[in-house]
Amino acid sequence: MSENNQKPTRQDLHRNHKRNNLLVILGIIAAAFLGLVLLYNVFYGNDEEPSVAAGNQTNSKSMIITESDDPSKTSSSAEKSSEKDANSSEEKSESDTETEEVPSTDDNVSTAYTGDWEPIGTTQTGKHVTDYSDGSADRNEIKQAIAAVTGISTDNMVEWWIGNAGDQQVTATVSDTQKETIARVQLNWIDGEGWQVKLVEELNEIPNN
Repeated sequence: MSENNQKPTRQDLHRNHKRNNLLVILGIIAAAFLGLVLLYNVFYGNDEEPSVAAGNQTNSKSMIITESDDPSKTSSSAEKSSEKDANSSEEKSESDTETEEVPSTDDNVSTAYTGDWEPIGTTQTGKHVTDYSDGSADRNEIKQAIAAVTGISTDNMVEWWIGNAGDQQVTATVSDTQKETIARVQLNWIDGEGWQVKLVEELNEIPNN
C-alpha cells in the first residue's frame, strides 16, 4: 500500500484541528477589528462641529436677510436713530455753549453770565409786537428760551415778572416751584428766529419788582 493511500494518523488529525481553530480565532479577531473600525466611523467619523457651524452660519444669514427685507423695521430703526442723534446734538449744543461770568453791582445777584445762546425759534411771522398776555406765543417762547439756559423746566417754572426792557427786549424773573433756583433773564427778539437770551443773573431771593 502506497503512502498516498495511508490513513491520517491521530497526530495529523490533531495538527489539522489545531490549525483550523487558529484560523477561526484569526477570523474572529479580524471581524472584531473591522467591526470596531465601522463603529468608529459611525460615531466619530462625521465631524459634528462643521455641521453646527454651517447651521449657525445659515441661521445668521437668514436673520440678516429677514431683517433687511423688512422695510418697516429698517425705516423705524432709522427714524429712532435720527431722533436720538437730533436730541443728542441739541443737548450737546446747549451744554457746549460757552458762558462768561460778568460783574454785577446788585447785591441780590450771586452770579451773572452771558453766553452765545441760539434763538429759541418761533412760530410767529410778520411784524413782531410783544404780547405779554398769559398763553400767548411770546410768553410760551420766552418760557422755553429761559428753560433752555437755566435748567428750570417749563412745567416746574414760576414766572414772577415778565416786562418790557426796551425795543424788542424783555426781562423775566423766574424760579422753580421750590424756589431753589431763582434767575433774572434778559432776552432780545430776533426777527424770524425768536427770543434769544443775552444775560442770566442768578439771584439770592425773589426781588420785589
